[in-house]
Order: sequence, then C-alpha cells, then structure tokens
Amino acid sequence: MDITFKQVSYTYQPNTPFAHEALKNITFHIPSGAFVAIIGHTGSGKSTLIQHLNGLLTPTTGEVSVGNHLLSSEKKLKEMKKLRSKVGVVFQYPEHQLFEETVEKDIAFGPENFGVPAETIKKRIKEILPKVGLSDDFLERSPFELSGGQMRRVAIAGVLASKPNVYVLDEPTAGLDPKGQKEIMDMFYQLHKEEQVTTILVTHSMEDALKYSDYLIILNKGEKYMEGRPEEILTQEEALQKVHLQVPESFQFLKQYNETFNATIPLTNQTPKEIAAHIKQTL
Repeated sequence: MDITFKQVSYTYQPNTPFAHEALKNITFHIPSGAFVAIIGHTGSGKSTLIQHLNGLLTPTTGEVSVGNHLLSSEKKLKEMKKLRSKVGVVFQYPEHQLFEETVEKDIAFGPENFGVPAETIKKRIKEILPKVGLSDDFLERSPFELSGGQMRRVAIAGVLASKPNVYVLDEPTAGLDPKGQKEIMDMFYQLHKEEQVTTILVTHSMEDALKYSDYLIILNKGEKYMEGRPEEILTQEEALQKVHLQVPESFQFLKQYNETFNATIPLTNQTPKEIAAHIKQTL
C-alpha cells in the first residue's frame, strides 16, 4: 500500500494563544512494499506525522493518501475503520495497551473489532504466534503474568492479527535490552520481507535505520530536512550534526579506515563479516 503526503501541515490548538504548528508543508511519497525510517530529535514532528497514517489526526492543510484512502481538512473520510484495519500501529511500550484476561483474547481484540470472523481469527493466531516467538502454551495465560519482552510480543501479535497492509513502528524496541531490541527488529524485518508490506519505522537509532530501511526521511522542527537512501544521507556528517544526529558508528569506522590506509571500502549497509572481508583484502 503506497503512501503520499502532499503539502501537509498540522497545527495543535489552532486559533488559540497555544497554537503550535507541528508539521510544516511536508511532501513525500512511499511506494508500496518499501521499508522507510523516519528520524528526528524529540519535537521534530515524528509522532504527529505517523498519527496521520491511520486517521488519528487529519491535516490542517494538505492531503494524506494511504492506498485509496484520502485524508484532508476539506473532506471527512467515511471509511475510517477500514483504513485503520489496513494500518497497524505499534506504539512505544505497546504492552501497556494489554487488558484482556488471556493472551488469546488480547490478540483477538483488534480483528474482532474490524469484523473478522472468529474462525479466521483463530487461524490467524496460530499462524502469528510462531512469527512473534511465542507458542500455543501462552494462549490461556494472563498477559500480566508474562515478562516484559513476552508482553510486547503479545501486543505486536494483536496488531498483526488484523493483517494490515502497512506496519507503523513507533520506537518498537524502547526499553528493551540490546538482545531484545535486535530480536524484535529482526522479527519485523522478516515479516516485512515475507508479507511484502509497507513498513514505516520511527527511530532514534541510526544503526537500525541503516540496517533495515530502504529509504530515510529526516524531520527537523516539523519540516522535512533530508530524504534519500541511507548510504546517501548517513554519510553527510556535517548536515546531520546540524540537527543533532550522528553518523552510524560503522560509517565512522569505515571513513577513518579509508583515510588511514588510503583504502576505498564503500560506505554502504555492510555486515561486520563483509567489512572484515574488505579489510582483509586491502591488507
């Protein structure tokens, strides 16, 4: 499902002394099936932007199209529920949204609201559990008896059970240890590839943006500051520092290595094993 923002601005509390323009004339296009990272410091407009994707907010001016759904200030979308069934949002600390008696009921809550038949929901739950690293043994347990990482996987399963065409991941690894962060991000990347969905990742991690995304959008004070492929954007150290962002450590290392040894290892998204192979060759 493709996504287009066309000259989108959003103002909180308009026509009051507290009016704040959180987005300013934002335009971009995300093709169907892309993995896009949205980066920016606190207050840059990231959360406001993604709330336009499932109609939690509608533009003050401009238009947002998600597939064939159009959101604008001029016209109220009649099929808001249908849009929300297509856009699955994983908020920061999604486990805080759990409330049902059992894991099974919590996972089923979303698709039930969207009118998915009970038998279809049961089938989906069986398919989704192994994908999020859980077994059938969890279904009858209370979600509040689980560890923090397990609760997050249950909450993510609840989003996936609605079979969205778009994943919106708002800092999905917040509060997890490094191992848990890697497991969750690898899981989403695998799902993205398998199901060929459009994935939008809001993150502060330049390493995650480099490792997983096809394209980057950087926001600053509500405006689009930069956009492009990771290897094009994340090598622009001076431009990134102006908005308090850092070049990924792997890029910093390769740049220093190339300068020290007069080498030409490309600054691209390479695994440590691939970087080691390049270094071995140059030595």
